[in-house]
Amino acid sequence: MIITMWKKEVESYFSSPLAYVLIGLFSFISGIIFFNLLVTYTDGIQAMPQGMSEQISFVEEVVLKFFANVNFLFLIFIPLITMKLFSEEKRLETLDLYWLAPTRDWQLVVAKALAALTLIGAMLVMTGVFPLVIWGIGIRDFSLLGTSYLAVLLNACAYISLGLFCSSISGNQIIAALLSVLGIMFLWMITWGGHLNSNYLVAEIFTYIGITSHFERVLRGILGTQDLIYYGSFVFTFGLLTVKSLGRRNW
Repeated sequence: MIITMWKKEVESYFSSPLAYVLIGLFSFISGIIFFNLLVTYTDGIQAMPQGMSEQISFVEEVVLKFFANVNFLFLIFIPLITMKLFSEEKRLETLDLYWLAPTRDWQLVVAKALAALTLIGAMLVMTGVFPLVIWGIGIRDFSLLGTSYLAVLLNACAYISLGLFCSSISGNQIIAALLSVLGIMFLWMITWGGHLNSNYLVAEIFTYIGITSHFERVLRGILGTQDLIYYGSFVFTFGLLTVKSLGRRNW
């Protein structure tokens, strides 16, 4: 049942111009970011005295900064992807078709989340050309590339689960998208609040609750059990909240 609904949702995405516009726009913006970082890196290498170019790390200056920018782009793109998943169906009253079928709420949530992640995956696949460009210009430093993709995928899963919940509590797509953007920004600001707090315990709690610290750890290849627990708990919690939100129809 989940696979069937997932296929339906993916077909719904790619049967409309929205998916292609988002993929094209994401590819265009990420391409500009990548080439600007690459040009800045090469200019920095050329400006350095001979023998000191090793002090500029390609991974630090290009790879990590690029994926940090991709994570920022998700602040806009993922709410645009998730905003209509439940809001539009509520407005059109097409959710009733699922309730008439032998479909459980959690199956519908999982299917829609996987469909949104599929579209995000298609967007990230377009960035696969960048490692080829790096290889073509003679740079062979691909360390942290795998964990960088893993970091943005984990963040994407978290943002999607949050976006699904926002979409389930509002019948208006714009409001759902705004709530999702504000929620993601709040997750970032919690981490910043932890860095600014002088109380060690409070700072540690804020840092753990905020998503930025976990993203940066995974991005740099420091994937710990606490990070997996955080992302798993985050996705499960907002998935459960979404199921509970859908269950209000029976109240």
